[in-house]
Formats: sequence, C-alpha cells, structure tokens
Amino acid sequence: MSMNIPAMCKSIAVGVVTGAAVYAVTNATKSEKRHLKSDTLRAVRSVSAMLEGLGSMFM
Repeated sequence: MSMNIPAMCKSIAVGVVTGAAVYAVTNATKSEKRHLKSDTLRAVRSVSAMLEGLGSMFM
C-alpha cells in the first residue's frame, strides 16, 4: 500500500492551522476577537485573490 505524502502533509497542515485558530479564539478577549475577525476576513480575501490569479494564469 503506497502512501500519498502530499495529501498527508496537507492534512497535517490543516490540522495545525485549525488548532491554532481555535486556541486563538478561545483565549482572546472581546476586543481581540473583533480584531481577529477583521484580520481573518482580510486574509481570506487575499488568499482568494491569489488563487484567482493563479487560476487565470493557467488558463
């Protein structure tokens, strides 16, 4: 049985990021949660724009 190393690495990375996010949210104060939410939205938009750029580059 062969192992799919890239998929395993991706799964580990997702687990680490999820754990860090949960830890940050549970230990944040109310004002920190507000800033965390706005920073997260900004980061999601940036990643979305980057993926759109990559998609248009390969078309």
